[in-house]
Amino acid sequence: MKKVFLAVAFTVAGFVGVNAQKDFKFGAGVVAALPIGDAGDISNFAAGLELQGELGFSDKLKGVATTGYTHFFGKDLGFGTKIKFGAVPILVGVRGYLSENFFVTGQVGYGLFTGDADGGGFAYKPQVGYDAGKFQLALSYQGISDDVTISTLGLSGIIKF
Repeated sequence: MKKVFLAVAFTVAGFVGVNAQKDFKFGAGVVAALPIGDAGDISNFAAGLELQGELGFSDKLKGVATTGYTHFFGKDLGFGTKIKFGAVPILVGVRGYLSENFFVTGQVGYGLFTGDADGGGFAYKPQVGYDAGKFQLALSYQGISDDVTISTLGLSGIIKF
């Protein structure tokens, strides 16, 4: 758990340090997700919080960094057994604006597991979304691959500061 807090602290510190840049936007929001694949076998639903930084390279191309925490609510596996775990992805990538408001994003990084799961692995997150200036709505697929791949289809809403 100390690793999780340390990773999030460094990411937030990086966002704050870059915030001095001219075309930098910082945001925070929520995500609701449906576990699929291996994750769908042990969890019905996932929800969490996200922190996101976006640094403009041009009008159509931005750099993106994302972290947060997603909690997976476990299914009843019999005899009252439920696996409850979380994931902390630390991702960086590129966002391309197809028009003024619509974008596609590709991010890669590392995901840490918490709770009944441990370890972590390679994380990736393709995303499509709508940016309304102060608010962003996005649909994404996120996977964290270790021995198995824990993946979700998620909908996130971010408020930009």
